[in-house]
Formats: sequence, C-alpha cells, structure tokens
Amino acid sequence: MWKMQLLDEHHLFIKYTSEDVVTLRVTDPSQPSFFVVYNMVSTEVMAVFENTSDKLLELFENFCDLFRTPHSTKSFCLCSFLVRFKDTIVNAKYGGHTEAVRRLLGQLPISAHYDDKWVSVMERPKTCGDHPIRFYARDSGLLKFKIQAGLLGRPINHAVRRLVAFTFHPFEPFAISVQRTNAEYVVNFHMRHVCV
Repeated sequence: MWKMQLLDEHHLFIKYTSEDVVTLRVTDPSQPSFFVVYNMVSTEVMAVFENTSDKLLELFENFCDLFRTPHSTKSFCLCSFLVRFKDTIVNAKYGGHTEAVRRLLGQLPISAHYDDKWVSVMERPKTCGDHPIRFYARDSGLLKFKIQAGLLGRPINHAVRRLVAFTFHPFEPFAISVQRTNAEYVVNFHMRHVCV
C-alpha cells in the first residue's frame, strides 16, 4: 500500500504499487499500480482499477471535487484544467492517451494536508520533528490544536532518524500517523479533544 484517501465516512481510496516505487528505488512513473475503493463498514472491495484505467480517469474528470478536500461545489475550472492537461500530454512528443491517463491518475489519491512544513506533498515519510505540528484557524490565526507524533512520555533519541507519515480525514479533525524509528513502527490515531 502506497497512499490512501478517505473519500467519505465509509470509503477508502487506496493505491497499491511495488515496494521499489514506494522506497524510491524506481522513479519511473509508468510502473504498474492499482487503485482500490474499499467500504470500511461492509468490509468489501467496491472496485479495483489499474493506473491506466479509462473508467477511473472518467470518474476523476467528472467528479474531481470528490477527490479533493474540503468538499466544495462542483468546480468547472478544476475539471476543465484536467481536460487541458490531458490534451497537452496526449499531443506531446512522447505522449499518447495511455501516458496521459497514467499521469493524471498518478496524482491520486489526494490526501488533505494542513502543514506543508511537516506534512509532505509527496506523501512519503518525512523527518519527525521534536515539536508538535500546530494547526491555526484561517480566519483568526489562533492556535486550534496540536499533533504530537510518536509515543508521549518516551525519551527522544536524537541519534536515531525518526520518520513520520500522516493521512488526514477529508473534512473531520482526524488523522493517522505512522512513525518509523529503525525497525519499530508506531501508529497513532489523532482526534481533536474538546475540553469543556
């Protein structure tokens, strides 16, 4: 499993590819990969698509706002941008329809991100900072909450490289972090705690 996105409260959109792609040993964008739509409630796989699937590209083009967060009204500009991008790749020197499909679907899944400094756009693990990630309100600029990766109360060994990857819920204040220290993995579920 390489990437995942929460589409709604019941469905996960997961991308599977080879270990060589995930670990950056191979950077060729034409490597085979698969997309899975999984229903967490019924524990069923709803659909499986290849990274060259015309059907998935059609869904992405026609319902592009469902793959982006926060959920907004139907964005004509975004959808027309995807069509222009696809046409550019199709008409390029080494392009073509299959290459255009691969490139467009290579963006998926799209996870919601809040702090570019600590959360990688490439969705690969980043070096884990000693300080928590802070989330501020856009309108007031006030601190709303913080996320601390790793185990609280455990001493931090600065000689060991710690990596962390985050997956955010599309619209709820919920995130999953996976932290790696040597061969040890720590998975945390972060939920907003409201004090009364």
